[in-house]
Amino acid sequence: MTIFLCLLAGVGIGLGAAVALWLLSVVWSLLSCTCQIVSCNWNASTPDPMGGDAFFHVLLFCVIGGAIIGLIVGIVKTKAKVDEETAKRNAANSEEARRQRERWAGEVKQKALNINNSCTSNNNTSKTIVSTSFKASLQMKEIMDELTKAAEIQGKVDSISNELAAGGIKQ
Repeated sequence: MTIFLCLLAGVGIGLGAAVALWLLSVVWSLLSCTCQIVSCNWNASTPDPMGGDAFFHVLLFCVIGGAIIGLIVGIVKTKAKVDEETAKRNAANSEEARRQRERWAGEVKQKALNINNSCTSNNNTSKTIVSTSFKASLQMKEIMDELTKAAEIQGKVDSISNELAAGGIKQ
């Protein structure tokens, strides 16, 4: 549509230029006649630069030239408009892609935070299997109790085996 409108504008400008050239030739003819009157040179013939078919030839060339120029201007304007729309579309796509990346980064950040919170809560609620601190008095007491129990059991086993070796258990 822009190309067609510019083509019509070019035709109009060419038509206007042709009319302006015709008016210029009329003024030229009037000046030429005036010069003949002032100089009293009645015998000189002044050629009419736009006489006969010359005006129609100039009109035709001006209209065709204006149409070609208008066509070129229309193509350039249309190309500029298409490039502008493409740039806007690319900018919108780029903005949408940026927003999508921000959403994904937010989701990844939230998932990492959830994992961190889960690990922290698990660490606080679970008991360690191996103690990293050495509690000497409590552990030594437990070891001594176990050894005492083992010694008592060993003593009972020794006494039973001695009695068996001596001839049996007396009741």
